[in-house]
Amino acid sequence: MTTQTTKTRTDLSQAEQACAEGESALERGDTSAAENHFTRALRLAGVGDGGATEGDGRGGDGWGHDAQGDAHAVDAVDAGGPERGIDVGSDAYGVDAGGPACGSPGTGGPPHGPDTYDLGTGGPTGVPDAESQAADRNAGTLVHGPDAETDADGRNAATPVPGRDVERDAYGLGARGSTDGSDTDRGMYGPGAGSPTRGPATGNPAHSPLPEGVARVVARAWTGVGRVWLARGEGAGAEAEFARAHALRPSAAGPLHWLGCAAAHRGDLAAAEHHLTASLACAVPHGRSLVQRAYVHARAGNPDSALGDLRAAASAGPLDDEARWLFAVLAGGSTREVALRLRRAALAALGGHDGDELRRRAAALLVAARGLDPGSWSSSPLYAVALVRGGYRAAAVALLDDAVRDDPSDHRVTHTLAVGLLNSGDAGSGSTWERCVAAWAALLHDAGFWAHVLESASRRYGVGVEPSLVPVLRAGLREALERCLPDDAGTRVALGPLLQREADAAKLLAAIGGFPAAGGGGAPLFCGPLRIAELGRSAEFGAFAAAWEQSFAIARTASASASVDARAQSFAAVSATSAEVEAETETGPEAGAEAEAETATATATPSAASTSLTYAFSELGFARLLLGQDKAVDALAALSELRCPRCRARGGPGAGAVCEPACGRFDELNPGYAGVPDKHLRLSLDARGLALEARLSMGRSEMTSARPDFGAAAAYWRRALVHSREIDRYRETQTAIVDMALGAARAAHRDGRLSLAVSTLDATRSVIGANERGRLEGQLARVLADRGISVANDAEALLDRPAADLRRSVAFNPHLLRAQVSLGIVLRGLAAARWSSGSLSGARDTLREAVDQLTAALALFPDEPDLEELREAAVADLDHVMWQPDESEQ
Repeated sequence: MTTQTTKTRTDLSQAEQACAEGESALERGDTSAAENHFTRALRLAGVGDGGATEGDGRGGDGWGHDAQGDAHAVDAVDAGGPERGIDVGSDAYGVDAGGPACGSPGTGGPPHGPDTYDLGTGGPTGVPDAESQAADRNAGTLVHGPDAETDADGRNAATPVPGRDVERDAYGLGARGSTDGSDTDRGMYGPGAGSPTRGPATGNPAHSPLPEGVARVVARAWTGVGRVWLARGEGAGAEAEFARAHALRPSAAGPLHWLGCAAAHRGDLAAAEHHLTASLACAVPHGRSLVQRAYVHARAGNPDSALGDLRAAASAGPLDDEARWLFAVLAGGSTREVALRLRRAALAALGGHDGDELRRRAAALLVAARGLDPGSWSSSPLYAVALVRGGYRAAAVALLDDAVRDDPSDHRVTHTLAVGLLNSGDAGSGSTWERCVAAWAALLHDAGFWAHVLESASRRYGVGVEPSLVPVLRAGLREALERCLPDDAGTRVALGPLLQREADAAKLLAAIGGFPAAGGGGAPLFCGPLRIAELGRSAEFGAFAAAWEQSFAIARTASASASVDARAQSFAAVSATSAEVEAETETGPEAGAEAEAETATATATPSAASTSLTYAFSELGFARLLLGQDKAVDALAALSELRCPRCRARGGPGAGAVCEPACGRFDELNPGYAGVPDKHLRLSLDARGLALEARLSMGRSEMTSARPDFGAAAAYWRRALVHSREIDRYRETQTAIVDMALGAARAAHRDGRLSLAVSTLDATRSVIGANERGRLEGQLARVLADRGISVANDAEALLDRPAADLRRSVAFNPHLLRAQVSLGIVLRGLAAARWSSGSLSGARDTLREAVDQLTAALALFPDEPDLEELREAAVADLDHVMWQPDESEQ
């Protein structure tokens, strides 16, 4: 091959530029681009592709460069490149970086990472505090470190040291086909006997055949190649490249420094110390060698030497964050100080390029800091994200849990925790998913969270976002969460209903202004019962809910009083109306009963279950939710067992059973009842009340279905009435049943389904006592009259059914004038039909009934012309029929 020994100034300048670009690529973590730049620099310097150099059996280019094109690092001193730390496995607090030595952001390792000082992998055991000094910090077993089988220099037999018989060529490690070396006083990588003398060995006055400028560029490029190899975890190749650079420029500190880093990376601390000491002995020492040697001393269990190196480095210039936390440890700083230093070092590591190794390093530093300083940290979401990205999700969740307990109203912390738990993938842990649901439910109705969402969207899109979009966004978020939740998460209740219960409870809490923060300071909470239990504030919430329940009761009483007054005034107005107006408008007592029912329905306050904080923040919340979804059967099933798993395992009654009085989880599961006297009894009674509502709902569903089953509806309502007597709610239950029946009958009446309306009222009347029958019979009278008149007006229909309906209508409400008149007409027609069919006796009986009915009606409506006219006609018909011979009698 041909080696160009004289390069133009332009070529050298371009080679220098290529090295600088390679170093920049290393800073970005782009090792492929860095490799290309360093290869280009070597070629510009005259080290091109070709056969192996004389005495070099590696098959590379003319200057020992691998023919496969792997360029690897840069001389941080000569090139003015970045100076980074060393990584040898684990640090003083169990921080295990596991990355390459001397890793810069460009090499994938931590910036200035010590990772040489290890107090053991079990955590921060033996960490010095304010009362103790850093001493006896032994790293334990040193991997690839000095052992009993070392040479006279105390170095491992596998480690090349000065004076040893090593197989090297003049410019690097002769890994393949190198010549024999000699055991002389030459430097570590001096040429062996019989090898070509291409450059000076350490302590050898031989001169390099390359000009100084070219040698400097080539050494810089070879160092860069080694750093690339080191970033890729190929330590042996990296050491070979650093050794070449050192052989080419033995007086330069950079190659020696990186040789020390590579040795530390493979665990040979004695060799690392030797190289770093040699770097410091150079005319222009490497700026990072003191710090790196301190890391090596610390890892080797020499804290005094490490502290001395760090103090010397600090006197020469400011230490970086990695060195500062180690200095704090060695100098006997407090655990608080060391933890703060670790946190700053973690943030510094994240400030470089976005590499996996740096993320793991930052997370490991934070884990170590958490071991020293547990509890809540400021800016917890930032540290939690760093922990998650570094692979420490559990530590991130623990940090956020502490932050939530410290400030549960901070939506940034809650949001970060919710996202972390949702993406944890821990499907086997029911408690994890319950905490996830609790966190998301706390955000759904948090005004601060949605204000932040709108503000972020406005910044992102450059337009204002209207607050009116919040309900739509909230509904979309809730639907998305339900899709993300697993079907079988190992929780007591399926996650879908659990999220709905939590969200509904949070909505109810938001409607009354939220749950005040602990101690009265801070923003209120808008969450569900799971979050209340997590915060350990069940007792406080119980008292809070009891106070609100009292205010609800007062409001319901006032509303009921107002409703009664309104109904009384309405009834008085109806009673004062004249009979003429009644006839014209077809009103009467039955209409007054209907109006009363409508007024009661319109002014009725929501049931206790729909507004009760105690219901929502307890195990009853699931049944309440199911009732709201018209799933009464499922609600009854949910009410059948309200005990915690432990109390359930103890056995005992199952239906409506609650936890034992001594159960420690009662308040946790039912924070709404924690402040209620006789809370266990109150929960049991309220559960039976919900069961009563479920049975009422089941009866209504049977009656209002597309194919009503009136028998089943009546059966459900009979059981509900029996149940209501046991909890002193009989009259209330009767009223509720009548209201439901009247509503269903009115709906059927409006739709023209008169028979359905009649059947609904008849079925309800069969189970209702005398107290509420009047309301039913008034409506039933009107519906029967309408059906009777409708059928009677059909020319082809027989009059027997209309007559029966009108008889019942008049019996239920004789004050219904329209029914009285219609009955007289229908009875006359029915008599005529019987006479025509040959039944003279039947006609006589029917006319007698008509005369009696009309006479009784005139007693209620005296001087009513229609009734008087009908009675006179019926009497005339009866007189005429009475004189007719009855063939059956003859």
